Amino acid sequence: MDSYPETKQTTEGVSQPSQYEPQPAMSVPQEQSHVVVTSRQGRWKADLFDCFAVPGLCIKTCCLPCVTYAEIKEKMSNNLGFRINAWCHFCALCAGFACCLETMTRAEIRQQQGIKGDFTEDVCTHCWCGCCALVQEHRQFYDDE
Repeated sequence: MDSYPETKQTTEGVSQPSQYEPQPAMSVPQEQSHVVVTSRQGRWKADLFDCFAVPGLCIKTCCLPCVTYAEIKEKMSNNLGFRINAWCHFCALCAGFACCLETMTRAEIRQQQGIKGDFTEDVCTHCWCGCCALVQEHRQFYDDE
């Protein structure tokens, strides 16, 4: 025989259970945020494919990678200056070896910042995901949010 909780009559004539039965908790979906974490020791502040979290930087890097590259080099305490770095990258881009220049810069950043990785990983990252890599490197030095 089925057992039902005892009910009591209210003044309106509607019956209510006398025992409290907990309802299952409902999970509320939480929004994802793209926060740059600064205490990720040995890792990049932003993930490689998190480049779309800062749309303005992403568009600038796709259209004018020389500018993003020059900003990165400027923050690395490169004494050549913004314009020289931008022209160096532009010439490397036109000559077809920007990937090599960017790879060397990425290795420098990893060494300065104590980020884990190796040269082969840097080459592959810049050869196949060059714009995303430049955005990631830029976000290492700037708070782009």
